[in-house]
Amino acid sequence: MKNKILYFTTALDNEEFKKYLSYWKVSPNLSNQNFHNKLIHALALSYDVDVISVRSINHYFKKQRLAAKINKENSKIYWKYIEVRRNKIDKFLNMYKRIEFITMPDSEYIFVDALNLSLLKAAIKYRKKHSQKIIGVVTDNPNNISFLKKKYKAKLLELGKKLDGYITLTPKLESLYNLDNKPSIVIDGVSEKISDFLPIEVDGDYIYFGGSLMKEYGVYNLIEAFKDLDKPNLKLVICGHHVNTNKLYDAIGNDPNILYLGAKSYEENLSLEKNSILAINPRPINPKIDEYSIPSKTLEYLSIGALTVTVDNELLKSHYGPCIIWSKSGDPKDLKEAMEKALSLTKTEREMLSLLGKNKVMQYTSLENVNNSLQRLLREFSFDE
Repeated sequence: MKNKILYFTTALDNEEFKKYLSYWKVSPNLSNQNFHNKLIHALALSYDVDVISVRSINHYFKKQRLAAKINKENSKIYWKYIEVRRNKIDKFLNMYKRIEFITMPDSEYIFVDALNLSLLKAAIKYRKKHSQKIIGVVTDNPNNISFLKKKYKAKLLELGKKLDGYITLTPKLESLYNLDNKPSIVIDGVSEKISDFLPIEVDGDYIYFGGSLMKEYGVYNLIEAFKDLDKPNLKLVICGHHVNTNKLYDAIGNDPNILYLGAKSYEENLSLEKNSILAINPRPINPKIDEYSIPSKTLEYLSIGALTVTVDNELLKSHYGPCIIWSKSGDPKDLKEAMEKALSLTKTEREMLSLLGKNKVMQYTSLENVNNSLQRLLREFSFDE
């Protein structure tokens, strides 16, 4: 087996991402960035990884063009960024040629973000010419992504089902894509061991929520629940992606204890989570979504030892039930009750629960354990040949 992987993604290395983040007028969604970045690090424990990154830009992006460049992260990972332009016609014109120009066809496998149609098409075209196996990385059901057009969703599923293997986040996702029992693995997520944290910019005790701030993920219910808490010396800190900050500020109103800090880098988010008195994920119960998507933010909280409140979720409970303080629903009343329960714990109880959660999530999602699963996946192809 050749020891090199091609990885088609929109994710960036962490240093490049900090600069990229500064060019946005409206903060982008960070979930794909974090997941794919960590999966690349898990692969790199055993393989050389050439990351082919197509940076996403649109009308919220301040620059018209990003030049091609190559960043060497370490001896195992090369980040190869193709040139991208904001012009709608030119944005994807000749993208495959740009990819092929900076790529050497000496790998046996391509990993691809299966929720990006341009990357999916490029990977399939590359396979046709160079005969690699394509592993689809599937993090959600396209039909559950609200901003995608119907034809785009249908094409994603059509092409996604033609790949050679799969990495998915839930069994339901695996069964949606893998109709022919191809090599596949299901993982909860990927977690890195973090020892160094940045200084934080918040004084005093605070509850933290960082993630996608769309209404359907519970941010407004969380704000309402926090306002009902009788904790005048406690703050609520919110960070993340939001396309309508005016609406968010209207919900916050003149409450001086609710701070919206905008989008933060991965390292800044981790520091804010680590230093919080409580980290919360208010994502409401939605069976249609929950079968296909595991709340990655909750796993991130647990992985760094943050005391965690999250809304009831069957998949999470099956692995992490005793490690989390559960809210019965995403309603403000239930969120408030769960926060009050968490805040009532003694210091010893808090520390024990946080340590239990950290150990449990690392048992399933550490770089080393995910790497072992990835090696088993790729060995299946060798057995088939």
